[in-house]
Amino acid sequence: MSVFLTIGTFDGVHLGHQKIIRALIREGLKRGMAGALAYFPFPPKLFFSGETADCLITLPEERAERIRNLRVENITEIPFDSALAAMSAEKFFNDIILKAHDCAGLCVGRDFAFGHNRRGGLEFLRKHCAAAGIYFKAMSFVSLGGRKISSSLIRALLRKGGVEEANKCLGWNYSVSGKVVRGAGMGRRLGFPTANLAVHPAKILPPGVFAAKITLGGGSFCGVVNVGRRPTVDGLGGRLLTEAHLLDFDREIYGRTLGVEFLKYLRSEKKFSSKEALRRGIVEDLRAAVKYFKTS
Repeated sequence: MSVFLTIGTFDGVHLGHQKIIRALIREGLKRGMAGALAYFPFPPKLFFSGETADCLITLPEERAERIRNLRVENITEIPFDSALAAMSAEKFFNDIILKAHDCAGLCVGRDFAFGHNRRGGLEFLRKHCAAAGIYFKAMSFVSLGGRKISSSLIRALLRKGGVEEANKCLGWNYSVSGKVVRGAGMGRRLGFPTANLAVHPAKILPPGVFAAKITLGGGSFCGVVNVGRRPTVDGLGGRLLTEAHLLDFDREIYGRTLGVEFLKYLRSEKKFSSKEALRRGIVEDLRAAVKYFKTS
């Protein structure tokens, strides 16, 4: 069966990406083509900027799983490297789109561009697809509150703690996961034991205190998550730490993997005047989280 292809980074698999993927499936079925998706594991802009930390909404394996859940089975990675960065738009079109993927149809977003200096934009694709006898479809943007939903917008929202607006753009709750590692035990000494998560360094960590859904094995728990530098008790050398307190939970879980879905921003991290003031602040955070879970 001939292939109806889409190409992009798809970081976040947000509402705009979902629109493209659903059109890919729908139009492919109409034309007797199998839907196929090729994606760049790391965004090309990160190749040029050199960023490797605090830069991804979804790790490549998370992205592939979300794409598969949208009923795309044919998924391939295109690692972006110096050879690809220097490749002309014509060579990319001929070698990657036509030959490597045996493309008979192409569906992309209106801002998609490829090739050296991004020469392969919308008009290039219209012209070359027509010449190759390929069906071409360009999808319009999805907007929220007058702003175009994009991975760049969502990254900016997450980096300032704006998880609720980011979640609306994503169409799913932003999440991170990691193994529970031993910390300093400060939370337990204050009366609120926390699980310290070793999160992949490429994942964006939204700073602040949040009400969150926490998954462990097959179970799901309400909790409070702090992403910060613990300024009251130690500076951590500027390193962000992700600490999760599970409500009504008291089990040993070192070495287990926790998933965290960020639901509601409660407050920014702040430096308290004493450990006792910090303890009172945590009590207020727990009250705010319980109120949120009762009313949501």
